[in-house]
Amino acid sequence: MKLILFFLGVIFFFSGLEALPILLDVTISQTDKIEINYQIENAEENMKIDLGCFRKSDKEIFQIEESYISGDFGILEIKGKYFLEVKLEGLPDDFNLYDFLIFPKLIFQDKIYYEMEKISAGSYPVFKENNVIEMISTRGFFISKFEVTNEQFLEFVNADGYEFREYWLIDPNLMSKSNIGWLYQARYKMSLPFDWSYKNKPLFKDADSDFLYGPVTNVRWFEANAFCNWMECEMPTLKQIEVSFYKSAKSEDEIFSGISVFDESGFPLQKITDGVSEWLMSGVDPASAACGGCNEMIVLKNNSNRKFERIFTLLKCPLYREADLGFRLVVEMKDP
Repeated sequence: MKLILFFLGVIFFFSGLEALPILLDVTISQTDKIEINYQIENAEENMKIDLGCFRKSDKEIFQIEESYISGDFGILEIKGKYFLEVKLEGLPDDFNLYDFLIFPKLIFQDKIYYEMEKISAGSYPVFKENNVIEMISTRGFFISKFEVTNEQFLEFVNADGYEFREYWLIDPNLMSKSNIGWLYQARYKMSLPFDWSYKNKPLFKDADSDFLYGPVTNVRWFEANAFCNWMECEMPTLKQIEVSFYKSAKSEDEIFSGISVFDESGFPLQKITDGVSEWLMSGVDPASAACGGCNEMIVLKNNSNRKFERIFTLLKCPLYREADLGFRLVVEMKDP
């Protein structure tokens, strides 16, 4: 009976998530002020908008005082389109949209969500091996324009995300034992990403990716999955990332590739087609579990110094981690 109740709880957890507010279609322009337009789909009560700002060259972060911001900032009303302005007096004297980044962040239920791209349901051509093009069909989804950042993951740590078993449950369609992540969390005493330390301020000070808005890296698939459950999102499937690569390559809007235009590596806010490597939500068949109820999951092999026409993937144990391995978020569209 306990086993039946456990699986019923797992099914409820993975099927009962409500629609999340989604930050979309951000446009930023500069005249005698900074103007930011954005949209929010599935708007909810108690949403908030905050702003991030930093200089690209040295990643120095700037806090913007509220007195210099007007329009749709802070707690938001429920509507579709939003607009805010920032007076240049509230920004560094040499501020410009080439040398600096300024961007909105959606805060909902104490979680930070960045801009996402809307991918409509349909069939898309994707590159396979030997330059073969294959049409694949997908349901509609939203995908984050860049990887989960240290800022976002820090909120998960502060919310004791490593301590709550329900976040570590795994969809039975992915692994034969839904509680295997929680078991490994205990066995390996997972409490922080690699090279994070409670002795440091910030906690990620000694990590390879040590920038607030840089991607959280060196995380195991189990940790990424727990974070996604807490955020009520998922990692992309192989099909979703293939479609996203196609859409990114065809897009004339540079912001689709993320809000960063760094020319070199160094863990900035990454692009879809040339960011850090990423865990995906696809793996080998759960019936082919390699050991103890877990099985290998797909890693998108990416590199910030190279652009690929097609994606390259590897299969890795979900306990694997490395310095340039992060992940991004997906939210599936609800059926009408």
